[in-house]
Amino acid sequence: MTQLEPTFNLWTEPWITLERADGALEDVGIEQALLESHCFRAIYDPSPLVVVGIHRLLAAILQDALDPQRPGDLAGLWREERFSEETIREFGAQYTNRFDLFSEGAPFLQSADLPRVPPPRGADLKSVMYLMPDFPTGSGVTHYRHGSAADGVFCAVCAARGLVTIPPFATSGGAGIKPSINGVPPIYVVPGGETLFASLAASLVVPRYQPQAASTAEDAAWWKREPVVPHKAVVHEVGYVHSLTFPARRVRLHPTAAAGSCARCGRQDAWSVQTMVFQMGESRPGDAPFWLDPFAAYRLREDKDPVPVRPLEGRVLWREFAALFLPSSEKDHQTIPPTVVYQLANEPVRTDQFACPVRCVGLRTDMKAKVFEWVDAGFDVPLELARGADAADLVREGIDYAVDCAGIIAKAFRQTFGGEGNTERYAALRQRMEADYWAALAGPFRQFVLNVAREDTHAAAERAWVAGVARQAYQSFETHSKMTSSDAATLAERVQGCKRCRILLGSRRKEQLPNEPTND
Repeated sequence: MTQLEPTFNLWTEPWITLERADGALEDVGIEQALLESHCFRAIYDPSPLVVVGIHRLLAAILQDALDPQRPGDLAGLWREERFSEETIREFGAQYTNRFDLFSEGAPFLQSADLPRVPPPRGADLKSVMYLMPDFPTGSGVTHYRHGSAADGVFCAVCAARGLVTIPPFATSGGAGIKPSINGVPPIYVVPGGETLFASLAASLVVPRYQPQAASTAEDAAWWKREPVVPHKAVVHEVGYVHSLTFPARRVRLHPTAAAGSCARCGRQDAWSVQTMVFQMGESRPGDAPFWLDPFAAYRLREDKDPVPVRPLEGRVLWREFAALFLPSSEKDHQTIPPTVVYQLANEPVRTDQFACPVRCVGLRTDMKAKVFEWVDAGFDVPLELARGADAADLVREGIDYAVDCAGIIAKAFRQTFGGEGNTERYAALRQRMEADYWAALAGPFRQFVLNVAREDTHAAAERAWVAGVARQAYQSFETHSKMTSSDAATLAERVQGCKRCRILLGSRRKEQLPNEPTND
């Protein structure tokens, strides 16, 4: 009996899950996703890292196929409200063979000089589960999954989804294992919209908004370059499309027939993957010009390279709204927003858009090999604020005010119930109080941002925000103070603590809005 040739072509095979307007989910290939993007709402996957990886792959294909050079090109695209069928099919006719996951001579995002069969067991033979940061592998944190990586199997769909997370999210992995082109992964800002078409169209950038360090002489998009990733290759020329498919790892999947159920989704495919070669791939030289990714925001530093906005432990994402979306030239916090947002705000691509919906996804690490968690949040970003309007200062001041109120309730809690450092009696309860406070303000903050961007409502929005933050701060303090001991001494402390907290919050509120009454 002849052994079938392993194949799984991502251009046509259904591996991308898309959501329709009615909430129904459908698996499609790349071609269908692009041709019918106006019929679907968004990309869906349990892992936001996969959503970002797929989005950047689709954006890279469109960036190469459509090659927009001027804002007028993008404006014309928006008027059509769909991508050109002729252009997509021409691209597919030319490059379909470069999207086969198990191709012998040109495997997708893998190095064809490595054999398709597993080598003798050694340091370079890895479990396929290394493709997904939320699966336990080697000495990695177990997270919420338990089991042996050696027994893990991924179906072709999940293997492909893991591969596309490497360009944006590959982080340091020990000696000689460098992160991808953006270094330690930043918070990626993915434009959204009513349809997948709107999300992808908003993700296309003309040359003016592409990284200044991008090569104009060479752009080795994956489907145009040789399908080989040299071990520990240092690349001096990187084009923009190349950056979106940057092969930071030298990989070769080992397809196996009927290896069992997928550890991630449970499906059983004709071909699955249990092992792979997983080595260091491409990196840029240490002295290369800094790479500013259009989907990331940066803090500028005097005489140093910019710093991407990254997830921080215990910090909800809306606290980073100003750093992510509001350009600032102030010396203490100079920032630039993602250029995909900045382009929408400053070019006549769409004249009818008040706010750009975005999804922010990040991977929190120890800045080295340890992965702790992902973060995922959505916002509607008023384009007037992204242009640097005066109302942007009100948003910054509103966030600073919320930070001050958080400090007040934390300090009052410690003072009321005693202890500092290792001797703090209710440290865990105080931390829960602060987390509750920040989480409760997420919804009101989103509304505050939208209202403050409208000239006729921004004064009222500021007043409502200041009053609402003070109320939530006191409520969080009062609620969590009731969770302490019920003895007479603690009850007395609680009464005094609530009184102290109310006075301090009232004083800070009066400072923020001197002419406003403090009675609710």
